[in-house]
Amino acid sequence: MRASDITLGPFRVDQRGLLSPADAESFPRFAVRWRDRLVQAHMRQPCAANAGHGILSLSSRVGRVPSTAGPTPSAARRASLLDVLRQLPRLLPAGWRLRLMPDHSVVVEAQTELVLPVSAIALVTEMSLFLLSLAPYLDVLDAEGIGAAAFGSEVADGGTAKI
Repeated sequence: MRASDITLGPFRVDQRGLLSPADAESFPRFAVRWRDRLVQAHMRQPCAANAGHGILSLSSRVGRVPSTAGPTPSAARRASLLDVLRQLPRLLPAGWRLRLMPDHSVVVEAQTELVLPVSAIALVTEMSLFLLSLAPYLDVLDAEGIGAAAFGSEVADGGTAKI
């Protein structure tokens, strides 16, 4: 760290305004809210040999399939919901993943490469592109009743920077 660098939360900011992890061993995590969902981002370095490159991992719990415990939709409705989830991965952008978790929540994940250090503009641009690309899939999940209303509100971890 040069004397002219400053620390801003989990980031080190150099004299050009470019961001790097404040702690080289611990890459920053942060979160934003988009359409009633928490979208989490985690910067990481793939390996020490790629010192100038990083990966931005993005994930969001985008919905929830109703459980069979308690009041549930009809068997036909549940089958319809699961069919939507089976078809959705084919429609997602290349490299994106859709996962059905053990708690019946639906998670969308994506990764993008970053050149480190990264400008705040480039970081926000990557996050914004993910959010805008995610919007039509959120529309589908909301229309099917397995979107944000199906799981209520989430809160961010205490250790996240909210942008």
